[in-house]
Amino acid sequence: YITDQRVADAIRDRIPVTMELALLATVIAAVLAVPIGAFSAYREGGRFDRVMSGFTTAALSIPAFVAAIFFIWLFTLKFNWFPSTGWNRITDKGLLANLKTAILPASALALAPLAINARLIRADMIGTLKEDYILSARAKGLRSRYILMRHALRPSSLTAITIFGLQFGGLIGGTVVIETIFALPGLGTRLISGIYQRDVMMIQGITLFVATVYVVVNLFVDLLYLLLDPRIRRQ
Repeated sequence: YITDQRVADAIRDRIPVTMELALLATVIAAVLAVPIGAFSAYREGGRFDRVMSGFTTAALSIPAFVAAIFFIWLFTLKFNWFPSTGWNRITDKGLLANLKTAILPASALALAPLAINARLIRADMIGTLKEDYILSARAKGLRSRYILMRHALRPSSLTAITIFGLQFGGLIGGTVVIETIFALPGLGTRLISGIYQRDVMMIQGITLFVATVYVVVNLFVDLLYLLLDPRIRRQ
């Protein structure tokens, strides 16, 4: 009622920015967490494992807003590679221009999920690599890379997939601070302005939307288990 605009219309205009940030952060975290976790488990106790353990500890310790400020200082002020504010829509400026404005906030959001899932995959894969069927595959002379990717990665990724579903809702909520820092026209900045203006209907609408997305994403993750775990399909 403050802006004299329907809540659904205001939310619909802001959804693409927030959803793209959350999806891009999830993709960044998944693409990096899987190889880091898998190779750390394969080289357990080695130099790479120790370096990545230090990296994941640091990534978990740094709040997203601190990482965002550091990225702005490094990649905008120092190297001038990416803009620190603003948003280019794909329909207006194209994909590359859009990614240029999205990569820094998405990377700041992705740090914690990346660290958590890399550790989960590492821990699960260490146990998986000691299973009898892995030892049998090695005894047959199969290549280590084939064993790692074909037989060990899938069962080791089930826990991480569940966590990714839970984290997605948190990423949407986490965009509130990140969108404010980067001045992005998403749900987060709209929520903040609604709080300042005491626009109760807007706050309720955004909260309901985030809760709905959270439930739908986790339902999708549960269905994805049917494809990844044959034991569930048999049941």
